[in-house]
Amino acid sequence: MSLPRWILGIHTTTPVLGLALLPLEPELGETRILSRWLDREMAAQLHPCLKEFLAGQDWSQVSGIAVALGPGSFTGSRLGVSVARLLGQQLHIPVFGYSALAVLARHAWIQQGSPAQPLTVAVQMDAKRGEWYGGVYWVGAEHLAVAVAAQLWAEAAWQATLRAWPQALSVDAADFVDPVPVVALAELARADFRAGLRPQWQEVLPIYGRRPPIDPQVLNPSAP
Repeated sequence: MSLPRWILGIHTTTPVLGLALLPLEPELGETRILSRWLDREMAAQLHPCLKEFLAGQDWSQVSGIAVALGPGSFTGSRLGVSVARLLGQQLHIPVFGYSALAVLARHAWIQQGSPAQPLTVAVQMDAKRGEWYGGVYWVGAEHLAVAVAAQLWAEAAWQATLRAWPQALSVDAADFVDPVPVVALAELARADFRAGLRPQWQEVLPIYGRRPPIDPQVLNPSAP
């Protein structure tokens, strides 16, 4: 009997840590999930939680890593990507990175009963300062395509975009914080893995949406 192969999902862009092991062949295993509210303890608790979650796991059966890139928490986005890149490098397996908005679009598709026909989903996330992160996606069983690229919008511009897509299901990230949609994240990677994609860890970078509050260029200015 074949041993199951797994996609490991890592979602750290919200106060809730999400970890998932999703079987590449659903008939060979059951999905495992950890969803835990960590908030400011994310940096301190991610590694212990990962160790707990993967206790006894045969790493040779992990075939790919899926990670949420952001936007969301600056620290969380950077942390999750760093861990995913390290695991991908050490295990010599592909690392699949997805916008947290795209993950929510996939999650909304699941919540709607995984309809046979592609679903148009408009996802928004409060970026504060009167702005929104937003994007529009087409979601189907084995694909996710971008209709309107995720970006930072002024309130009026984002509302105009929503009016231009009246048929789209509107999703607000604030409604899906706990539990975090880490299974949807892993499913995106499974679909891309099955499609033959094998992204390298070097390609995966955080999506901050706007410049992080601490800018390395400010900390290390060029000498006069």
